[in-house]
Amino acid sequence: MLERDRRPLSLYCFPCAGGSANSFLRWRPSLPPWIRIRPVELPGRGVKIREPLLRDFDAVVENLTQELVRESSDRCVFFGHSLGALIAYRCVHALRARGKGEPMALIAACSAAPSRRRDERLARLKTDEDLIGELVRLNGTPPELFKSKELARLALDTLAADFAVCSSFSFKKREKLSLDIVVLGGRDDMIEEDALSAWREETLGQTALLMFAGGHFFFNENENVFFARLISELDRNIPRELSM
Repeated sequence: MLERDRRPLSLYCFPCAGGSANSFLRWRPSLPPWIRIRPVELPGRGVKIREPLLRDFDAVVENLTQELVRESSDRCVFFGHSLGALIAYRCVHALRARGKGEPMALIAACSAAPSRRRDERLARLKTDEDLIGELVRLNGTPPELFKSKELARLALDTLAADFAVCSSFSFKKREKLSLDIVVLGGRDDMIEEDALSAWREETLGQTALLMFAGGHFFFNENENVFFARLISELDRNIPRELSM
């Protein structure tokens, strides 16, 4: 009869601007064993803290694609939060250009579609005060971080570099992908639903828009609801196979 294929599924997670892939590690206890978190770290933070921060979008994509070519398989899904969704999307194109297959799906959280990006505001955030104000507005940074001058300096430098990466992105119409795209949004986030829905223009596969209570970090505010829906979406993308 038909049963779910329960071989492990790799969930490659791309962090938001200023973030680290390590933040996804705390998801592991909330997910079933068949979902394996694979954090995708950008240079200059986490396990790559000794590497220089990059400030160019294409350079980031090239850096990560070199790793993903060696690691990713056809049994994987890419999850990206904000800037991470945009980077994940471009990494899919870069992998396909290198003859690799596409992931089974792309999950884009709190990110306007590539054709709807409006990052001019980020280019105007130049001072530490500007950056701190943005962190406070997004409500995704623990207050204790600013109690340490060293950690605060590292966080602000990382955020400034990532905002430069955002600003350097240039939309170019590309051949449509074939994978399914699941778009997640927070109802209190500043990204409008039509900008989220426009992800449908990037694929020949199915698209779905799921809205959650909360803001830019809605998955921290409503963890139980988020994880239940995430597991459901990943389960839906597991292919069925014949089993005796």
